[in-house]
Amino acid sequence: VTCLVREKSNLGLLPKQQIRLVFGDLNSHEAMRKAANGVNIVYHVAGAIKASKKEEYFQINKIGTRNLLKAVAEVNPKLERFIYVSSLAAAGPSRAGWKLTEAAEPNPVSWYGKSKLEGEKEVLHYAGKLPVTIVRPSAVYGPGDKETLVVFRMARRGLFFFPSHTPRRFSLIHVKDLVEGIIMAGERDTHSGEIYFLSRPEIYTWDDVGREIAALLGKPFRRISFPKWLVEAAGVAGDLYAWITNRPTTINSQKLKEFLEPSWLCDSSKAEKHLGFCPMIDLKTGILDTLHWYQQEGWL
Repeated sequence: VTCLVREKSNLGLLPKQQIRLVFGDLNSHEAMRKAANGVNIVYHVAGAIKASKKEEYFQINKIGTRNLLKAVAEVNPKLERFIYVSSLAAAGPSRAGWKLTEAAEPNPVSWYGKSKLEGEKEVLHYAGKLPVTIVRPSAVYGPGDKETLVVFRMARRGLFFFPSHTPRRFSLIHVKDLVEGIIMAGERDTHSGEIYFLSRPEIYTWDDVGREIAALLGKPFRRISFPKWLVEAAGVAGDLYAWITNRPTTINSQKLKEFLEPSWLCDSSKAEKHLGFCPMIDLKTGILDTLHWYQQEGWL
C-alpha cells in the first residue's frame, strides 16, 4: 500500500508496517507520479473540507483532482480502477422526505459541495482513458471524527444545543462501513464513470443521535433550541476569524449553510445492487464504538 501524504500530515493512525509513504500533495506532480507508479488501484480520498477562502476549495478539490488524474494517466495507463471519494454535498440537499438517487441533478449549496462536484467532472472527463468510479458518502461518523465529537461533549453535560425546533433529517454511515464500500468500489468491475451513494438506509435526526449518546453515557437528553439567526451569526464570526488569522475554522458560514438545510438524504440501493454494499453497523453499535475510541484516546 502506498500513501501520498503531506510533510505535515498526522500519521498517528496509519499502521507502522506494510505502508510506503510518498511525501507531497496534489500540486506535487513528481510525487503523484511516484505514488501512482505500479499500483493497481488509486483511492483518491484527499480533499479540502474546510478552507478560509473559496479559491482554496477549488484549488484542492478540482485542480488537485485534475493533477492527480493527469499523473496517474501518464505513469499507470493500465490502472485497474481510480476511485474518487466525493460527497453527498456534491449532489446537494434532498427534498423533504425524499432520498436522492444518483440520477438526480446535482444542486450543491456550499463552496465545498460545488468544488467536489467540479472534482467529479474532472474524474468523468477521464472515464474513457481510465476505469473511474465515484462514491458519494453521506454524513460520516466514527473513530477519529472531530466534528461529531462536539455532540458527544454536549451529551456528557446532558445538554444539546440545536437550531430551532425543526427536525433536520439526514443519512448517516459509520466510517468502517464507508471504508468497506470504498474498497468494494475499487474491486468491482463496473462501468467506468459510475457514481454511487454510500449510506445506511435509515433516516436520522439529531435528536436520534443525541438520545443514543445520552443513553450510553447515562445522561438525560435535554434539547435547547436557538434561533436560525444565531447560527448564521456564528458562521459570520467564524469567517471573520478565518480572514484575520488566515486559518480555516470548522464553524463557518459555508458549513452552517449545509447544516441548516432540513434534509440530506440519499439512497444507496445502486451500490447494494452493483457492488454488494451492505452496511453492518447500526446507530447504537456505531455510537458505542465511537464513544469507546474517544475515551481511549482521551478526547472525551
